[in-house]
Amino acid sequence: MRTSVDLHNFLQSREVPHEISVVEIPAKTVSMAAAALGLDKSEIGKILVMQTDDRAVVVMLPGNRRLDVRKLKKVTGASKIKFVDTEKLVDLTGYILGSIPPLAHAKEMPIYVDHRLLRVPVVYTCGGQSNAVLKIKPIDLISAGNAQIVDVADDGRA
Repeated sequence: MRTSVDLHNFLQSREVPHEISVVEIPAKTVSMAAAALGLDKSEIGKILVMQTDDRAVVVMLPGNRRLDVRKLKKVTGASKIKFVDTEKLVDLTGYILGSIPPLAHAKEMPIYVDHRLLRVPVVYTCGGQSNAVLKIKPIDLISAGNAQIVDVADDGRA
């Protein structure tokens, strides 16, 4: 099982500035993370691992937004999209549910980052353990994960 140490080593090997902090209360949801860190939900990066027609993909969007499946279908060219089964998450990512960072996974998957995350100077997201938080500049995360900047969040929530 991977931990925050694996995430740190991945980022350090790519010379990516970042911080990984341990919080007293596990921050398994966006609301829990925002409350624990004293942040707005828009500063929290929500990580979703989605199954498209033929592959799994990682999607990161602001915590105050929901995934627009129609937009993700357009980006990926997939006709069907669903959440990856919980059992398959560990195999794909190496991390347990509630601790999955946006990169440094067991299996290589395309990473899509919603453009709205570029509005914040620093994003906070899962750090590889349920009580670990990764603090990183969005542009550094995109570079380290070879991520694509996309529009996949809903437009109905601010």
